[in-house]
Amino acid sequence: MPRVFTGWLAVATLVVFLLGVHFAAAPAWGEAPEGYRDYTNHKLVTVQVTSREDLRAIHAFDVRLLSEFEGLGPVDYVLPPEAVAALDARGVRYEVRHENVQELIVAERERIARAAPVGPRDPAWFEEYKTNDQINAFTDALVATYPQLVSKYQIGTSYEGRPIYALTVTGTEGGTDKAALCFNGMQHSREWISPMTVLYITDRLLAEYGSDPGVTAIMDKLTFYIVPVVNPDGYIYSWEYDRQWRKNRRDNGDGTYGVDPNRNWSVGWGGAGSSSWTGDDLYHGTAPFSESETQALRDYILDHPKILAHIDFHSYSQLILRPYGYDYIEPPDPDGAAMKVLGDGMADAIYSVHGEVYVSQPSYALYLAGGTCADWAYEEGGTFSWTIELRPDSYFPGFELPPEEIIPTGEENYAAITLLAESFSLPMKISFPEGLPGYVVAGQETTLTVDIQDVLETYVPDSGKLYYRFCSGAAFSEAPLTSLGGGQYEAVIPAGPCGSEVEYYFQVEGDGGSVVLSPPAAPAELYAADVTGLEIVLSDEFETDLGWTVGAADDDADTGIWDRDDPQGTEAQPEDDHTPAPGTRCWVTDSRAGSSLGTWDIDGGKTTLFSPALDLSGGDATISYWRWYSNDTGSTPHTDVFVVDISNNGGTTWTNVETVGPSGQEASGGWYYHEFKVGDVVTPTGDVQLRFVASDEGDGSLVEAALDDFMVARFGCDGLTGDSDGDGDLDLDDFSLFPECMGGPAGEIPPACTMPPWVFDFDEDDDIDLDDFAAFQEAFAGI
Repeated sequence: MPRVFTGWLAVATLVVFLLGVHFAAAPAWGEAPEGYRDYTNHKLVTVQVTSREDLRAIHAFDVRLLSEFEGLGPVDYVLPPEAVAALDARGVRYEVRHENVQELIVAERERIARAAPVGPRDPAWFEEYKTNDQINAFTDALVATYPQLVSKYQIGTSYEGRPIYALTVTGTEGGTDKAALCFNGMQHSREWISPMTVLYITDRLLAEYGSDPGVTAIMDKLTFYIVPVVNPDGYIYSWEYDRQWRKNRRDNGDGTYGVDPNRNWSVGWGGAGSSSWTGDDLYHGTAPFSESETQALRDYILDHPKILAHIDFHSYSQLILRPYGYDYIEPPDPDGAAMKVLGDGMADAIYSVHGEVYVSQPSYALYLAGGTCADWAYEEGGTFSWTIELRPDSYFPGFELPPEEIIPTGEENYAAITLLAESFSLPMKISFPEGLPGYVVAGQETTLTVDIQDVLETYVPDSGKLYYRFCSGAAFSEAPLTSLGGGQYEAVIPAGPCGSEVEYYFQVEGDGGSVVLSPPAAPAELYAADVTGLEIVLSDEFETDLGWTVGAADDDADTGIWDRDDPQGTEAQPEDDHTPAPGTRCWVTDSRAGSSLGTWDIDGGKTTLFSPALDLSGGDATISYWRWYSNDTGSTPHTDVFVVDISNNGGTTWTNVETVGPSGQEASGGWYYHEFKVGDVVTPTGDVQLRFVASDEGDGSLVEAALDDFMVARFGCDGLTGDSDGDGDLDLDDFSLFPECMGGPAGEIPPACTMPPWVFDFDEDDDIDLDDFAAFQEAFAGI
């Protein structure tokens, strides 16, 4: 049974496998090694499977399944010419992605043969893919270079008798009984980017220990258990005989070879997404853990009960998949919610490096797959677990990712691993499920929601505090965190004066005596928000008609036209608007669900929604809204975008505000918030208008969009510069008080000066000094 943690961090192919090969003695180019599989005129094809008979017709030939799932719908294969002819004869729809896979194989072989040899500690080592022998030499070199930080040892033996190695990586401080993370690569032979990414992360952890304070702190608090290559037999076979090989190399005794290691785990074994046919790429074996490779990794995880989290690296699709995959179920909370939050966080960390989108979702949302490592690691291994599908995000270039993407893939996933490690290295985790404000409204209390989750220690009730101040340099005031239940707490920032800045931080205590701060370096590092006045220009929850219009001259969608109504939920469309009850309506691309998912979605083109004209001539404003967009269903997902534009001349010209999609979390349904300052995009005028354009330009895609809670607001403070006592007049009282408030940056006003900094910055240079007093004296002489 799974370990249900008391807190969310408790202690707890589609495509082208271009071939590359390093041989001890490489054959003349153009020659393949003896016995190497020839894919001349084999085509990379996406087949629209509509029946079991279609599958039987395909498997009458020697084919390679590239997709992780085989069933009704789009499935990717490498097919010989005779199989393609059979599809034509049956009238099966398909799309050829590449005409001759052998050309790609030869091209990559030539590239790797031209690569200059590099040693295991050469900085260029990660610029090309490496054989199993080269990987073993690299890990040996890590041990020789960092003997105090890393050790290498054998954890099992493959079917063909090869050693399966693991590494232990940890810092020199913190003892030997640390909490741990585990990650592995290369269950599937053809996924060459997998072990390269695992090794890149390992190398960075070791190289940055002692020089990067964050990495040093992580490694002194945690141990990393790492298995770069789980399936060495299959990996070697993919280099020497068949670049498209997926399984291990078991002799099944009937002329077929191989078991899919990632269908051989016990949880959900034999279920959907696996196969009992020995020749299938998804063959699950004769029994759970029938394979020595899965036995080795299973025993390794069970032998280390301090493992808190596990990641199984695969390729491709750019996904972060959490349990479960064998059925349409999710782990109970708080575990399920915790793995979602952590998965989303890793996706954000990845995106921050190179802008690559990895979608965080349950495994079953991609396809059902019984007998996977991640499901077992959570259910039986007692650890949070994810499968990360690496670059690329689509069928091309698929498993054969160009070598120039090895390092960027490693860099972005290193960010994910360090974020995960930071989360598990803390006694407790403080987070903010609703975010933290960029501004607060003057004269009003501000309520914040704080999540406190137990990790290595348990939160001491009533120990949580908010510390805040409105004048930098002043003493902090204290406010309690009030429990809302379920690990959530409420913090209240009192009302502050307009034009000031509130600085604040949080502190909680654990039952082991630890004190956790957020931000971690507080009070040297603080959260901050401007205190400002607020003028609402327009607030529209779409419960009534405030002048929005539908339809541009070039709109051509047949269905899915914008309407304002209470939406009927589907897999692609929201069931409810965003406004809290009693609100029910929003703008949506046809609110009806219809008889099937695609009945009333956008079809045939685009549909446009226009806001009423906005008079923003009185000064800049901020526009915000909540939007929903889904284009990840159908036979060709992620082929469309949702565009938001703004005009400051009544629609004569338009400037883009944002484009959502074609891929990423925010293009997969769900309400998402967006805001922008008008002046950052166009000059505010008296004739500002927005348009929201949702389109369906791709065949087979299902597209829905929605909009709610639209707001236009101005921020700022009214008052007199120099009005030191805030009474609305410039007089002798201000003249007497002003000198007390000089002497440093505008953010460092003495506590006695209760007015906001801008009042004393008379010359508006962001410093409060003698120049401000001289300018004030000159102005005061005229009073």
